[in-house]
Amino acid sequence: MEEFDHDFFRRLCSDERRNSVGYEHDEELYAQREQALNYYKGEMPDVKALPNRSKATSSDVSDAIETVLPDLIEIFTASDDVATFSPVGPEDEEAASQESDHINHVVYEQNAGWFQLYTAFKDALQVKLGVWKWWWEDYQYEEQIIEGVNQLRLQEMVIGSEDPASGYQIADIEEGEPDPAMGPMFTVTISQREGGGKACFEAVDPVDLMVGRDTVRLADATYVAHRSRVRVQDLIEQGYDKDTLAKLPSYESDHTEEIEYARDTAGETDEEGEPNILRQVEVIEHYIRVDYDEDGKPEHYKVLASGDETVILDIERVDCVPFAAITPYPQTHRLFGRSLADLMVEVQRIKTALLRLMLDSGYFALNQRSEVAMDRANEFTISDLINNTPGRPVRSKTGDAIRPISAGSLSFDVQGALEYVATMGEQRSGIVRNAQGLNPDTLHDTAAGAQQLMSAAQKRVRMIARVFAETGVKDLFLGLHDMLRNHATETETVKLKGKWVPIQPASWRRRKDMTIDIGVGSGGRLEELAAFREMGGVMQQVLELQAGVSGNPLAGPYVTPQNFYEFGKRYMERLGIKAVDAVWTEPSPEAQQQMAQPAQQEDPAQAEMVKQQGQMQTEIMKIQSKTELERYKADLEAQLKIREQDIEAQMRSRDQAVNLQGVRMGGQVG
Repeated sequence: MEEFDHDFFRRLCSDERRNSVGYEHDEELYAQREQALNYYKGEMPDVKALPNRSKATSSDVSDAIETVLPDLIEIFTASDDVATFSPVGPEDEEAASQESDHINHVVYEQNAGWFQLYTAFKDALQVKLGVWKWWWEDYQYEEQIIEGVNQLRLQEMVIGSEDPASGYQIADIEEGEPDPAMGPMFTVTISQREGGGKACFEAVDPVDLMVGRDTVRLADATYVAHRSRVRVQDLIEQGYDKDTLAKLPSYESDHTEEIEYARDTAGETDEEGEPNILRQVEVIEHYIRVDYDEDGKPEHYKVLASGDETVILDIERVDCVPFAAITPYPQTHRLFGRSLADLMVEVQRIKTALLRLMLDSGYFALNQRSEVAMDRANEFTISDLINNTPGRPVRSKTGDAIRPISAGSLSFDVQGALEYVATMGEQRSGIVRNAQGLNPDTLHDTAAGAQQLMSAAQKRVRMIARVFAETGVKDLFLGLHDMLRNHATETETVKLKGKWVPIQPASWRRRKDMTIDIGVGSGGRLEELAAFREMGGVMQQVLELQAGVSGNPLAGPYVTPQNFYEFGKRYMERLGIKAVDAVWTEPSPEAQQQMAQPAQQEDPAQAEMVKQQGQMQTEIMKIQSKTELERYKADLEAQLKIREQDIEAQMRSRDQAVNLQGVRMGGQVG
């Protein structure tokens, strides 16, 4: 291990810390953070309430933060490819895509990325700055002997060891004495991962971060320090000497405890005595960029020291400052910008004063003060007057002992003033009430007007999202990528987009360019889906055009089978379908090639022959139809002729019968 001059670094860190910004060193910054956290909780110690007056408070800071936060989170977590590395050439396309998938896997699956993003985003909206810290954590390697394993459990363990994600392998299996009830029994020795580790990151409290006054971006900072309060036993587990740790002073809350209490909602800040090994100590990680070797090339050094810098625990060279920071409203050429709470504190203060004024006015109207003429009052007058029960009489001697005292009335429209201040808050923050739920007034607005209001709010939110993406989020992903390149020496098999892929971060090239995909949030999802449907209509027209040219709609050149698959996949992802691969299968390269083949053209001679054969068949059918018609006509005529003959025969028979009847009647008469 390289030896360093502890006194040199102790003096350097002490000097830089005294001239830095953060912790308790900037009273204005500290006071703004404390105020923002108190206002978020609805506690406003700087707006005193008079005795026996309304103590109601407005909640504008909390409302604004909780309104914009869901959209910001959805923008960065709506899809699995939020951050993508840009390839440097055609040969780098596949590698850049795989690295992008793996980094997203590390962030969102291995490190609970959703919650870590949520925490830093909320910190930035509350106290100006959201901060992430990353580090490398080696896997724990150990062997474990498991006795009394039956055959069914053994089979499950064997199957589990074949899964690369299980993290263990079966080192040995010994058969033991069989159990009368459960059959053969085994003793299994399993071993954990044989090498490697994982990249870790988390959102840290920005109040515990301190930087040099000239810092604009943490990656370029000359001095950054981060303090933490840890237990002695955790430092012992990390390998630090017990005797050295015994010299560390116990952590005691200083005048920074106001922010601790401002965050506290359940009494976590209350202190109790602890055993020595469990006592909390304050340690500070100083990251300083200095030309220690005097070779003209400043390098980064990490100095781990006690809170007062009297004890140096460790010094080492590092590749970078492992922190990334975001602020929602940046101040140019400064690290610290403005928070959303900064914009809404004054609005909440004014609305609280107006709200209390309105409530107090109502209370005074219902409980009006009275003047009592004591010479006309009796022993019951005062007690009856204090009892404000409706319908209860007030007894006096003459009936005119009490006279109401007229109080000053409000000479302006309080509700109108509240509406004005609410509008002022919307203009400052861009968080409109229509984005917090359905405003009844919106029902009377035109559709275009309501859409304009929502679009304006979305633009402000998207601007914050773009600032987050181009600053801290990009720095975080690039930092994790560099750390994997430097520390992940083992090949790891990871499941990315439904497929098991071998990952070798040591072979990656260094990345400096990446793209953060900014989504639209819940407010613009309908617009995005409408755009997809419109694009689907355009694609259908192009497919019809291609079908008319080549006979095959997927033969290109504008839309290919891969284009069609990617379009359908993206559309389903935007619909919110997570398991897209379960319902939408990517065609194999062979199938794509087969689908993209133009329709085969027929031989002209053969086509002419087929045409002539069709014409002959038509003529034959016509002839056959004519013959059948003549045959049908002849049969019909024959049937008609037979029918006529039958009718004539019937008529002759009838005439003969009539004549015979006349002859008989004439003979009788004669």
